[in-house]
Amino acid sequence: MKKYTVTYEVDGPDIPKIAHEIAIGQSIGNPNIRSEIENASNIKEYIAQVKDIQGKIVKIDFPIRAFDWPNINQLMCIIMGGHTDILGVDRCRVIDIDLPTKPTGPVLGMSGWKKRLDAEHRPLFGAIIKPKSGLDKEQLLSLVKDMIYGGADFIKEDEIMADNSYLPLRERVDMIEHLKNVSGWKGFYAYCVNADPIELVDNLKKVADTAVVGGVHINFWSGLGAYTTANRRGLACHYQRSGIRILTDPDNRFSISWPVLVKLGIMAGIDTMHVGMLGGYYPEGESEEETMEAIQMCVDHDRVASLSCGMNPEVAKEIRGMIGNDWMASIGGWLHTGDSIYERCNTMRKSLE
Repeated sequence: MKKYTVTYEVDGPDIPKIAHEIAIGQSIGNPNIRSEIENASNIKEYIAQVKDIQGKIVKIDFPIRAFDWPNINQLMCIIMGGHTDILGVDRCRVIDIDLPTKPTGPVLGMSGWKKRLDAEHRPLFGAIIKPKSGLDKEQLLSLVKDMIYGGADFIKEDEIMADNSYLPLRERVDMIEHLKNVSGWKGFYAYCVNADPIELVDNLKKVADTAVVGGVHINFWSGLGAYTTANRRGLACHYQRSGIRILTDPDNRFSISWPVLVKLGIMAGIDTMHVGMLGGYYPEGESEEETMEAIQMCVDHDRVASLSCGMNPEVAKEIRGMIGNDWMASIGGWLHTGDSIYERCNTMRKSLE
């Protein structure tokens, strides 16, 4: 049976015992009690195996047939589940996962978006709509016009917006798609579709039914499986990570490293991803090493790594000097601190030429 390998960093009084309890408990049942059925040969085929233990680093092989891919939510339930409730597991961090499955391709990917936007020679420019909520039609339309004509390649609604009563998603889609047609803009407009599962699928349909090259923005709180769902609808998807430290912070007793979640996003078929920031106002302690790893993973798999949180033209120039052109400078606050969004967008775009 094919396996996938999960690498954990664990701590506790008995590392081999922890490894055993994760392997058995997260594959077939109670680590220390075997019923007659659990000893049946067909059940034993699904037992995860401890592959290697090096100090606190534990590698476990799980049977991939225990769930049907793609099903990221179920995968997460397996690899970071009941063992977090067991005495003796003081800390557990997932630091890698190796799935014998090819990533789902993006809708356009880095190469596709760059070709569509004639941007092979520069980083992409992403503009973020502010304020986060409360905008009416005229205000949103004015902001988006300034961003389009100011040179933005990517426009993202904030993760707070979603579908709402004051400016419903359907109205936004009709309005923005009309503007895209009139202006001839070929960029990526990411409608915020965050929602519970049934409403999320409905939101995706609202975009897919109208947009020619549809784009959506989904925060991880909607579930990692939301990204596979968006891809299946043919929608270019932006993976937004605000709040992710509740999962990734290494100070948490139980956590998942950010590169693992980046890898799963790539497997799910996202087009763009907020991978973090280099500089800006990210808090002290944020791992630049993990951010650089995430950027490289996106480059290797033809995805767009978006950097934001304190972005401005000068910071963008510095980052470009560090990592080149294969990324997106996403900017929110700086665009909205001047009198003219159009002029600020134009300045930002010129800084990336």
